[in-house]
Amino acid sequence: MKQFTRILLMAALTLATSALALGQTKAHSVSPEQELIDLDKKWTAAELRLNEQDKQFINSMVGDDFTGTTAEGQIQNKTQYMAGLKHSDDTDVADEYKVRFFDGGKLAVMTHRGTVNGKPTYRSTHVWMKKGNSWQLIQHHGSNIGTPPTQ
Repeated sequence: MKQFTRILLMAALTLATSALALGQTKAHSVSPEQELIDLDKKWTAAELRLNEQDKQFINSMVGDDFTGTTAEGQIQNKTQYMAGLKHSDDTDVADEYKVRFFDGGKLAVMTHRGTVNGKPTYRSTHVWMKKGNSWQLIQHHGSNIGTPPTQ
């Protein structure tokens, strides 16, 4: 009888442990590259939507020492960039992402193409710096995509 109780107890423990293991989800880890791509997409969505929560998110994501160069060649600091943000009903889809890491993964340079309202419109270069556990945008350059020169 003692042996049967022991076997029954072991079976119950095994079943309970298996049920707990199945109920747990694996920690979803993304690569640093994908983390930055996701952050860039979140930033773009926030720029277009631009409610108060979006402004707070952008303000926290953009570094205080930010410098940006617009597609028209204007240089902006963080204050100027934030003041120039406006809600937009445009669509803006980025692709062709390339991300390179430097300084032991604490600095990243990202490039991508932006398609506004269905037309490839611009290319961007962003410089991101890891501060603590968060990435901050410290440099941005945007260029309009023109017609390639004829050869």
